[in-house]
Amino acid sequence: MRILDSYILRNFVVTLIFALVAFSIIFVIVDLIENLDKFIDKGVPYYKVIEYYVYYLPYIIVLSLPVAVLLASLFSVGQMTRNNEIVAMKSAGISLLRILLPLFTFGFILSLGILYLGETFVPMTNEKRIDIYKEYVQKAKKKRLRGQNDIYIQVSKGEWLNIGFFDPNTSTGHRVSIQKFDANFSRIERRIDAPELTWEDGTWVMKNCIIREFEDKKEILRQVERMERTDFQFKPVELSRQQRKFEEMNYRELQRFIENIVRNGGKPGRWLVDLHLKISFPFANFIILLFGAPLASRKTRSGTMKSFGVSLLICFLYFGIIKTGQALGHNGTLPPLLAAWMGNIIFGVSAIYIYYKVRM
Repeated sequence: MRILDSYILRNFVVTLIFALVAFSIIFVIVDLIENLDKFIDKGVPYYKVIEYYVYYLPYIIVLSLPVAVLLASLFSVGQMTRNNEIVAMKSAGISLLRILLPLFTFGFILSLGILYLGETFVPMTNEKRIDIYKEYVQKAKKKRLRGQNDIYIQVSKGEWLNIGFFDPNTSTGHRVSIQKFDANFSRIERRIDAPELTWEDGTWVMKNCIIREFEDKKEILRQVERMERTDFQFKPVELSRQQRKFEEMNYRELQRFIENIVRNGGKPGRWLVDLHLKISFPFANFIILLFGAPLASRKTRSGTMKSFGVSLLICFLYFGIIKTGQALGHNGTLPPLLAAWMGNIIFGVSAIYIYYKVRM
């Protein structure tokens, strides 16, 4: 069985790599044609254009991988079906599930790998790509980020932070005040004032703090030279007006962003949809493989071009459902979790139905 598993998996992986390379080249060429006039007009060096697309490549691969997976499953399994190899395997007493098991296992591992890359590598390369575009095309290198006045953040239950002015260029907040209220919000239990709040080695630090504690109509006053607040869950970028895009944030960063919205009394519905999509979209590779492999195992007379057309049609349908679910989640029609997983649920159920129909 190891030889058979290796044979099936090798055919699939070779086709997958070919499809990924083809889709990536097409994507880069189309994007380059669209932006070539901007690169030329702004005098962007050729090596920076190359660097831009090198950083763009991981995102392109993640985006086009479900299409490539479906195409590889239809081509590799379809070719074995046309050559009667699937029939021969079944005649030897091997079930369809066992034949396709190496592909399903590979698809699941691939989804986990993409999930990991989407949380670590892809946001970093996307950020660097956007930085190159801003610096060389938008000429924004020397522009200083605008600060923000009067920031209010709930840092814990009953405790509110006020920053008079935040400078994102130095990651420093000025005129800082923290007020701690009682359970009924009827009186202030403690107030901390500091001239500055700085970001040092991944921790927020307040210096020359004046602490006032109010007990039984008495005020206890004391001064602390340095106070570290490791419980603050926000980072300097989250206090800037420069809103990071969805694809630039990983799961944890987006989760912290949502927590800040909730603390400030906002409605995080649309962002919750995007948060759940960061988990559901990588597993599209596994779901779409579950859908495509049994479909290709049917005995048909379809050729290569028809398989290619079916692949594109299915992927357009899949991404259409993903976008529809995302839109329904953003406007509140569907719960965020259901909106993000709607495409996977529909195609997952369809995959189970197709498998049982083909197996009979």
